[in-house]
Amino acid sequence: MDPPPPPPPQQQPPPSLTNPRFTLELEFVLSLANPYYLSHLAISFPNLLGTSTVDEKGDEDSDEAELSSSASGKEARAFHAYLAYLYSYWKTPEYAQFLTHPGATLRALRLLQEESFRRDIIRPQVIESLLATHGEDAQATTAPENEDSVEIGNGTQAS
Repeated sequence: MDPPPPPPPQQQPPPSLTNPRFTLELEFVLSLANPYYLSHLAISFPNLLGTSTVDEKGDEDSDEAELSSSASGKEARAFHAYLAYLYSYWKTPEYAQFLTHPGATLRALRLLQEESFRRDIIRPQVIESLLATHGEDAQATTAPENEDSVEIGNGTQAS
């Protein structure tokens, strides 16, 4: 049995657009708001989402398949831990203020914590449902004078 991954740092550095790690993570979490990107991840990198169709038990005659399956499992666990790490601090108001679509972004991060969602994101019906929800979020933020407070409110509701 593999040891659990190390816990993420307790304190994040303050968000700053001049911090390269912050901007890279911001770009990544913003991309998660796009259901088509989530579908692309599920199709192109099924091992990361744990949606691979590889038989996890392996085959007695195929040590290579077992090794590959084990490596995929480690990658998937590491990626799931990374998504949980991202969600733990991007849902805080200090970080959520930088999200252009906080409702959709935080919803995607929250859903990606669920194994069933990671498995089902490959289905067109799931993508359509996310697109419909994202469209509702966009309509709710059309009041320009209150746009910032509405977006943060949507982010809070999605967490």
